Parts: sequence; structure tokens; C-alpha cells
Amino acid sequence: MKRWIAWLLCLSMALGLTACAGGTDATQADTSAAETAGEAGTEASQGVYTAGTYTATAAGFGGDITVTVTVDENQIVSVEAVGDGETPDRGGVALEELAAAITEAGSTDVDVVAGSTITSDAMIAAVEDALRQAAGDTQTPEVKMAPGEYTAEAYGFMAIAPLSVTLTVDETSIQDIEVDYNLESLAMSRAVEERMLPEMLEYQSVAVDSVSGCTLTSNAVKSAASDALVQALEAGGSDAAALSAFQTREEKTDAQETIDVDVLVVGMGGSGCAAAMSTAEAMYENDPSSVNVLAIDKAGRFGGTSAFCGEPMAVNAPRFKEEFNNGEDYMDYDALVAAWDEYTEGDAKMDIVEYYLSNSGETIDWLYYEHGFEFNNPLTGFTAEDVYRCKYQYANIQNMEEGREYRVDVAHSMNDMVDSYFHNLIEDYEELGGEYMLEVEATEILYDEASNTVTGVLAQGADGTQYTIHANAVILASGGFAGNAQMEEEYFSQNPYYDDLGGYWTVIGMTQNDGKMIQSAIEDAGAGTYNIDMVPMVHFATSNIVLHDYPVNVREGEGYHLWYGWENTWSLNDVPTALVLCSDIPWVDIHGERFVKEGQLFSWWIAGPTYWAVWSQDLLDNVAENGFSQSLSTNAQGSQGGVIGNTPIPELYDILDTIDEMGYLIKADTIEELAQQMGVPAENLTETLAAYEGYCESGVDEEFGKDASKLLPLGDGPYYAIKGYSATFSTVGGLDVDINFNVLKDDGETPIGGLYAVGNESGGVLYSDKKPYVTYGGAALGWAFTSGRLVGAKAVEYIAGK
Repeated sequence: MKRWIAWLLCLSMALGLTACAGGTDATQADTSAAETAGEAGTEASQGVYTAGTYTATAAGFGGDITVTVTVDENQIVSVEAVGDGETPDRGGVALEELAAAITEAGSTDVDVVAGSTITSDAMIAAVEDALRQAAGDTQTPEVKMAPGEYTAEAYGFMAIAPLSVTLTVDETSIQDIEVDYNLESLAMSRAVEERMLPEMLEYQSVAVDSVSGCTLTSNAVKSAASDALVQALEAGGSDAAALSAFQTREEKTDAQETIDVDVLVVGMGGSGCAAAMSTAEAMYENDPSSVNVLAIDKAGRFGGTSAFCGEPMAVNAPRFKEEFNNGEDYMDYDALVAAWDEYTEGDAKMDIVEYYLSNSGETIDWLYYEHGFEFNNPLTGFTAEDVYRCKYQYANIQNMEEGREYRVDVAHSMNDMVDSYFHNLIEDYEELGGEYMLEVEATEILYDEASNTVTGVLAQGADGTQYTIHANAVILASGGFAGNAQMEEEYFSQNPYYDDLGGYWTVIGMTQNDGKMIQSAIEDAGAGTYNIDMVPMVHFATSNIVLHDYPVNVREGEGYHLWYGWENTWSLNDVPTALVLCSDIPWVDIHGERFVKEGQLFSWWIAGPTYWAVWSQDLLDNVAENGFSQSLSTNAQGSQGGVIGNTPIPELYDILDTIDEMGYLIKADTIEELAQQMGVPAENLTETLAAYEGYCESGVDEEFGKDASKLLPLGDGPYYAIKGYSATFSTVGGLDVDINFNVLKDDGETPIGGLYAVGNESGGVLYSDKKPYVTYGGAALGWAFTSGRLVGAKAVEYIAGK
């Protein structure tokens, strides 16, 4: 849908604009100049510009977006945009598409890129600002609002429903901000409420920094607040461009601070919170007055990706089995160890695997009996071969025991309950004397080469404060590097067993996990790695297309979503993702070849970061008439409940038109033409689909054994392709450690004094880079909690021996 220029200017300016032309600062625009710049395509013939190149910057989804706009006297000549913090597969693509569209149109009156609204609005705002410079616009618009309350909505972390923001304003200022977070995560909502809203009021700005770890929720609040301000300004008689008065950025401090601690924990996800707690416990046990441990996290909340996971792995928790299983083992420990060793083909460090598994049960007891976590009796894993009852799922609010005292509000969703578990842990940590700091990012390890010892870290606060944190021991627990496309390309492309792992992987975990400390350990302390090139943890796939064109409907009589607590839903907005999840059609990789039996659980990683779902007109017509052959959904971010199977979808053609306009659908009359547009070898795709047609005719899939009922011939064209994305929670491989969690030098033998790595910073020691993450159930979360629980005593013992 086309956006009116004035509205675009107002909404996007609120994201925070700075600009310069020819090396000098530019001031904000007045109404007439904004209209002149915004309608550049129609006014160009009047010679409204001073020819030259102009730059402007706006706050985008992941950070600043800088545009460079070149104009002659009458029109836009070229537009370039750079946004280093934007995700390559969404924001990065949006910048390229918008630059081309604006250049072609000669105006910013273009469609935003669906799924990248914040990025699109920011870029358009920056181009508008550059055009105002070119038009010689220098006046500041007057702010006059009609006092009252104004409400607007925007979508945040949960695509299923928008949050709403209500602003109370007087004639010139924001008096109050109230947010109905609706179905947003409690952890993220709390962080935004406590950390960002006060800054918005203090600075009278909708361009304050988003809360790290809560970016989508933060951006939604700022976007809705911008819209509400536009309403207030227009009601008061001001031009909407006056919104620029509310886009000031908070000033960063240049303060420097030195902190001295015995143990520093970097990262406060599952492994970091456990490590901080266990360190405080070990210190307290030695001497209650000796607790001197600090935990920091880049995010504005604790829990990390672990707060959005459902179960840790553990083996036969001793106290738990006594209370709930008559003292009997739930599973055969030796059988699991043997299966693990066989699966990893001798590549895993089995001494560490056994140390992990043999101590994992006590971790469940520690969390359950001492820190208020709640678990069900363990279940088996995710495939028929995973017969080991080691998956300790968090307690379902529907089956928690009556009469038992809980430290959580059992009326909350599972998501809210798990958030409360982490609050329990941190409250216990603080009671022992432990301290923590949020929105403080460790940037570099301090390493003394002469003694081969780590002495602390450098860090930076969200307010700009530079910290030098001296520590006798540093525990790295910052969650891997799933948020770092450059590291993914560097390390995954080195895997000798797969040639398609390089490139950016869609993240459904926490993108603040950017691997800075892994890189620093390698570059600054000479640390070694172990299976850092192994495939990331992929459980789901998605189309990465988020629509809001259709209603979200309740699945009548199908209960409540276990994790989020709302009634189970379905929506035609999820049709694009259903198209890439459907197992009735062939999936092909970037080589134009099938890579798996379509529909196989946890299989998408085999193709690498992306794959293609190939359709024909006949098969799409069948979906429109009869629906998909089964219900299809994903837990990847953006899901709105999935699509119900065997239900006609006459709206399918409209949905296809929408995603075609968005640039996500490829259509061709022949397979050769389709391959060319997909960017895959035409010969490979032709051969692959010809063989597939043969399997459909014979009813036997000679490559992957796909069930005959799923072998539906494509038939004649036209043909369609839509890209699917492997969605990763986190990376798995990382730093090399020994059984004491000491980080080892790159010789694989020498410990680096005082440096430890737990959780996904060091998970590669458990696996093989020939294989993906195991499917026994909760292995990474179990490793996070258990390695974190065990490392504290190791660090305290190391300090005592110095």
C-alpha cells in the first residue's frame, strides 16, 4: 500500500534523524520544504534542488542507516544506503530494494518493504532529510498539540497481535506514556517498561535507543508513539513535520569507570545466571562476607535465549526421582553415553560429555529444590530413536500439583513462568551478595601474555560509560555468535563436510549473541576453538514473510498455546510459511537439488541457510480448492498460529499476488526460466524435477523414501518457487575447553589462566562438525545450566590457589 508522504515523514523522523551536506550540519525542515522534498517526483521540473550529493542518517531496526543521495537541479540521480546493523536477509535487502525504487520513482512515494517496516521508514526518512537539504530547507516547524490522550498500535516481537501505546500530551510535551503490551513477552515488556519508557519521557523523544535483547518490542513502542504524536500535532494545528522536535537522541556520556571483582560473568542467559549463582554459592560457603562476583549482560534483561526454551536435558535427577519415581532411574545412563559416542563418531570430548551427563541430574535438583524452577517428569526426545527419558520439560501450568507451594504465579503462561524462574535465581544470587549490571556489553578481554592470564575485560554501557573491569577470573557465557553474520560466514564456510553452511542464518534466538568475546578470546588471548564450524541449532523453518492482511482466528476447542498462554490460533497470514513447509512438493537447495525427504523433522539445516519450495499451478490450484493436506505451522518468529489442513483457501491467489509484489515469489513458464530466476543451475533443477516426476509416477522415491501419498506430480507450468529459511536458536560450536571449563590455547592443551567458557560459548566439545545438534531433547539448555552450575566452584578454587 502506498504511504502518503507527509505521514511517512512524520512517522520515520521519529526514529531519530541527523543529517549533513558537504560536511556541514543541516537543520530540520518547515512544512513547505517538506512537501517540496517529499513530492520531488512532481516538483523536479521546477528546479527545486541545488545539484550535489547529500547524506542523512536515521535510526533503523538494528542501528543507524546512512543514505547518500545525489541530485541534479531537477531530480534524484542516485540513492545509496548503508546499515551495518541490519539483518542481511531482511533489512539489508530492504535497503537495496528501496534505494532502487526511490531512484526509479524519483520520489520517496514508494512501497515500504514488507517485513522490514522499521528499516524502510528509517531509510525513507533519511532520504527525505537529504532532499530537504538539497531544497535548501532550514526552518524548524512549530510544535503545538491538542492536549489529551492519543493511541496507536504497532507489531512487536509477537506478530500475532499488536501492542498499543497511549500518550498523554499537553500543547508542547509528552506527559505520560502507557503501553498495553498485549501478547508481548513479559520479559521483553518489563525491560522496555522499566528502561526505555523513562528515557522517552526524560528526553521527550521517540528516538531513544532500543533496549538490547528487546529490539522488536522497543521499536514497536517507538513507532506507535510516533503515530500518536502525529495525531496530537495535527489535532493541535501543527504540521506533522514538527514531530522532529521529539526525535532528539540522548547524549552519551564519556565517563570512565574501573571495577574490581574476584569473578566476572559475561552474559546472563541460562549458563551465565547459573554460573553467577554457583560462584556466589561457592564464595558464600567459604565465607559469607567474601562474595565478590559481578555478572553483566549486553541486553536489558536476563535469561537470554534460555528464557525462551522449554526443557533442559538431565539424567536421573537423584532427589527428583526419589520424590516422583519411587527412587527408580528414568533411563539407562550408560546407553545414552554409548549412543552419544556413536553419534559423534569419536569427535566429541567424551570425558566432558560424561562429566556433563553424570552431573546433570543434580543440576535439575539444584534448580528445582533450591531455586524455584518447576519441571515435569522427564520425557523422551524428538525422534523415534530418542528413547532416553532425559527431557525435563518445564511444568505445564495445567498439570502443576495441587497443594504444592510455588514461587511463581501459576496463572501465567509458560513464557511468563520461565521468566519468573530466572527472577528466582537472580533474587537468590543477590541475597548472597552477588551483583549484576544490564545493558553493559563486554567488548574485549584483558590478557597478560607474560603470565598467560586473563585479568578482566573492557566493557561499554548503553549510556556510553566505558568500563575497565578487573577480575581474577572471567567466565564467558554470552551465548555463541548467531547474531554475527560475519562470524557465521567465516567459520561455517570452513566446514569440510558441507559446502552450503556459509552465509547469514535467520535467528529465532537472541541476536545480541554476537560472538564478540569468542573473537576476543581467539584474537587477544590466543584461544583455540572446537567444532566452531558445526551447523547451528535449527529446529524450525520459515518464509521470513510476515503478513497482517488477514484475521487471526481461534482454533475452537483446541485449548491454549503451551508456551504463550493464549488460545491456539490459525491465520491465512501464515500461508507463505505453509508454502515452504508443505511436504507435498519438492524442496531443493541452492544447487537445484533435493536435499532431504520433505517434511523430515529438524532437516532444513542440510540445505544451509536457505532452500526453495517448488510449486506448479496445478498444485497451487489444488490448495486453493482443497487446502493443504495437513495443518502447517512453525514456532519461528512471526508465526500467527499456522494454517489448518484440508480447508479450502480461495484467498490463495490474492496472497500469491501480495508476496509477488513484495518480491518473494518467483514465477516462470518453464523449469529453465525458473532456475534462472532462482539463481540455481538450470541443468540440476531440470534433472532433479524430472527424476521427482518419475518418482511420483512410480510411487517410489528412490532418493529419500518419501511416502507415496506425498508424491504429487508438478505437471505442466507455470511453475513457482518461494524461499524457505532455516531458523536457528543459536550456534553450538565455540571455544575449546577442558573438563574444568578452562579455555585452552590454540594448541588444544594449555589452559588460559582465569578464563572459562560455558554454555554455547563452548558447546562444540560435546559434538561433531560432521553432524547437527543432537535430538535427545534439551541438550544445549542442559549444558548451559550444568556447565554454569559446575564452573563457579572451579573459578573460586582457581582464585584461592593464585
